Amino acid sequence: MRRRTVFLGILTAVIVGFSPAGGPVYSRFGIGDLISFGSNRANGLGVMGYALRGDGFINLANPAGLSGLTYTRIAGGFDYRTLSLKDASGSQRFATGGFQSLALAVPVADSGGVVLFAGAAPYSIVAYDVQVQSLAGGVPVAQHLSGTGGLSSLNLGGSFRPSHDLTLGVAFSYYYGTIHRRLEADFDDDSFATTEMRTTLSHKGSGFTLGMTYGGIGSMFGNPSLPLTLGLVFTTPASLSVKEEALLLTERTADTTQTRRGSTRLPAGIGLGLAYDGAGFGLSGDLALQNWSSANFFESPPVQIRNSLRAAAGIEIKAKQDPVTYWERVAYRAGFAYTSSYVAVNGQAINSWALSGGIVLPIGPDARMSVDLTAGSRGTTDHGLFRETFFRLSVSVDASEVWFVTIEED
Repeated sequence: MRRRTVFLGILTAVIVGFSPAGGPVYSRFGIGDLISFGSNRANGLGVMGYALRGDGFINLANPAGLSGLTYTRIAGGFDYRTLSLKDASGSQRFATGGFQSLALAVPVADSGGVVLFAGAAPYSIVAYDVQVQSLAGGVPVAQHLSGTGGLSSLNLGGSFRPSHDLTLGVAFSYYYGTIHRRLEADFDDDSFATTEMRTTLSHKGSGFTLGMTYGGIGSMFGNPSLPLTLGLVFTTPASLSVKEEALLLTERTADTTQTRRGSTRLPAGIGLGLAYDGAGFGLSGDLALQNWSSANFFESPPVQIRNSLRAAAGIEIKAKQDPVTYWERVAYRAGFAYTSSYVAVNGQAINSWALSGGIVLPIGPDARMSVDLTAGSRGTTDHGLFRETFFRLSVSVDASEVWFVTIEED
């Protein structure tokens, strides 16, 4: 009993030292690192794409942006990430790859902008490996903490166009996923056995995203032909049920400590975007806020939780409207994003910045492959923390198919 009491005291202690570590160490807190992905098109721009609409891509960030699709479209992709961790004592490298998104959109009433879609994408990721030296009841102990998993979302929704300039959309999101955590304690005192705690937290719940785009800004300023669009998105709070299963292991025993049930409440969020979608090039900017200070976690993180903010802007050089050569059909994208995350560690806000660039290569009559590279940095080496330098290579493909189109016969 003494061993278990001391070990559980370690498990609930506030431990914010990280050295040495591997993986994105800040994903240890809350539900992990949030994944920002709006569409294949927006990815290279660095934005979520709240104000982007039109044919040729599936907007996952704002369901109202689907209304411009004229043909059935499918899109999907994956990414590969490398991460360099640096603190006052040295640096380490980490690499991983994974699924990015998969989506299908089907226009069913072109005149009214009615488009239905279904998609799946990661929502958060947990991937850390931390070793910490500390004291528990005056006894030196080496702790090894690791975690994997995260949350994903299944999305169903659609759009419609009540007027020429205004489009509306709604999406239902089912959040699910499992986070695995492991804590091993190796005591210097031989009277304490090496002990390990494994916990599995399974999540499931749902929420909604409401969106709109408005393309009549030019008319408000006396220039109806100005291709300027405003986008607005509201994400409702989502209550996720959580089941925790914990297993306590020692050198001689294996004991299921407990099964607990509770909930995690994801907060509401709002996104605002503005896009200029000209014939030769496009500009886009986003601002997203999420009220994480109102979030309720199944286990309260041992760090400060605060509201998050993401600001981004990008430019797109489009393919020529009447291309002659292959390279005249190629498009180029670049962007910048700044993120203020929902956690602060040791009193330090964990913020990040990223530069992105991409190229869009035609691979068929109406199929494209997007190759995007993102580079950035997160965190700081001050106050015993880590700075993460990351690179992400994303490859995605989207193509169209003719469904529900009536072919007139002579």
